[in-house]
Amino acid sequence: MVAVAAPAKVLVSGANGYLAVWVVEKYLEAGYSVRGTVRSLTKSAFLKDTFAKYADRFELVAVEDITKEGAFDEAVKGVDVVVHTASPFHLNAVEPDELIVPAIRGTVSILTSVLKCGTSVKRVVLTSSIVAVFEVPSNPTPRIFDEQSWNNLAVRVVKEKGNQSSSFTIYQASKTLAERAAWDFVAEHKNEISWDLVALNPPWIFGLSRTPAPTVDDVNTSQREVYDTLVGARTGAQLKVQSNWVHVQVIAEAHVRATSSATTGGERIIVRSGPFFYQGLCTLVDAAAELGLSGIHRGDPEAIKGAPILISYATTKAEELLGLTQVTPLKDMVSESVEDFKARGYPGFTA
Repeated sequence: MVAVAAPAKVLVSGANGYLAVWVVEKYLEAGYSVRGTVRSLTKSAFLKDTFAKYADRFELVAVEDITKEGAFDEAVKGVDVVVHTASPFHLNAVEPDELIVPAIRGTVSILTSVLKCGTSVKRVVLTSSIVAVFEVPSNPTPRIFDEQSWNNLAVRVVKEKGNQSSSFTIYQASKTLAERAAWDFVAEHKNEISWDLVALNPPWIFGLSRTPAPTVDDVNTSQREVYDTLVGARTGAQLKVQSNWVHVQVIAEAHVRATSSATTGGERIIVRSGPFFYQGLCTLVDAAAELGLSGIHRGDPEAIKGAPILISYATTKAEELLGLTQVTPLKDMVSESVEDFKARGYPGFTA
């Protein structure tokens, strides 16, 4: 295991994604050079403007279909680090293969290209997910998950129920199987590879978006959760649902630290900011009146009084291996999201 320091070159797949834009920025700020892959150079032209001041260290290449064999063969040449963020993320899947097939094939495709053509690669950082870690508890008993945990339940449910599975369970299975495929690839080719693998497992990723989203329908899946909650799309029991989150800039920074540390190779690392209730997002918008906004949903603050935190995570690895000890307050994330929605003129966030 070796640390890969700047000015090394980093390949970031899916560079125009919500998280990936921040990942690219964090690497550039740290002095790395970045080659980003996107499906369409035309549709991703905004990235050239976003990173104009880093023009000498930033480039884009097109990979139209990440699931094709050899898709990344050219892209991985001459890079020192590969960061794989590209994976389908939405909660509208009906057929499991809508998410599972591209998630697995995309992961195996890029690793195969690294094996064949990435002779200078020293580390691969995989953006996995907390949904590959936790299983929904069958009883209301608080539980703490760690990096030894795997979401075998979602995989089993999807195998048994197929398209009768919920879209969220299908997504959970896709991330679990894709990460498993990555670790299995490393184990199978351990005598052939000259690089190591790090998997980062974040929960819901919230915070300011840097991607174009002219309408609410263009908002990425995670920030849409915040938007829908604040405008009242979640009601009653839905507001009592508890989950976990991480600030988008924190998980983006985690990718850089996972690269520059000599001790992260071969590790799964949970990176999170903390737990939340959906009602809590509404309760925290105390500044709504001051911002001159109308239509902010306040929900029922009494609904979660005394409610236990059922799912939590050990973050020792993130603290010790990545040095991530500061926690972003949930209220700060909600405030910046409100400001962003307001600046974009989304319904419910106009004065």
